[in-house]
Amino acid sequence: MKLLNTISVLVATIIFISSGHATAQSSDQWNGSCEITFSGKSTLHNFSGTVKTEPFTVAISDLTQASTAKVSSRVKVKAAKMDTKSAKRDTKMHDVLQVAAFPDIIVDVTKLMASSTKPVLEGNIPRPTVIPFTLTIKGGEQQLIGKVGDWSYSDKRITCTVFFPVSLKTSGLVVPSVLGFIKVQDQILVVAKLTLKKSE
Repeated sequence: MKLLNTISVLVATIIFISSGHATAQSSDQWNGSCEITFSGKSTLHNFSGTVKTEPFTVAISDLTQASTAKVSSRVKVKAAKMDTKSAKRDTKMHDVLQVAAFPDIIVDVTKLMASSTKPVLEGNIPRPTVIPFTLTIKGGEQQLIGKVGDWSYSDKRITCTVFFPVSLKTSGLVVPSVLGFIKVQDQILVVAKLTLKKSE
């Protein structure tokens, strides 16, 4: 259920770099990694878990024009690798996600305009504040917006954290109640720590 974390992307989340690099880079390929924490609440207690994305690449075009710079990326999380440190809970979570039929949680960013990240100027480098992306869970797509924090930029490396909530209902995830009254709240919070390294 907390799979959203997908992400996402999201893990996805990643595209924001376009705003910070449109004026500073000569390469249009960045190698990415992302560590995700997802958390939620139930009637009796809170829970959390972690998952890492598969390695991914971010492509940036029109680097010399901040007003027209675009970013594209596709980030995948293996749903079966989502881990809450509880074997029983993980089994139920993987059942809800139907990991055999839908092994990947996907964050897509296609030709995202730097202007869509609502950048804020810090010195001469625009800092993205949000990242719009498409999240796919169990074959269903939804449009989300992540908030960007902890932004750090250099010519070789970019890091940041992307935060966004995911609705179980909107994602088509039905979590059975326990004993008829222990229920998981609808909203799962996803925190994605993203690292991008410039390809040589």
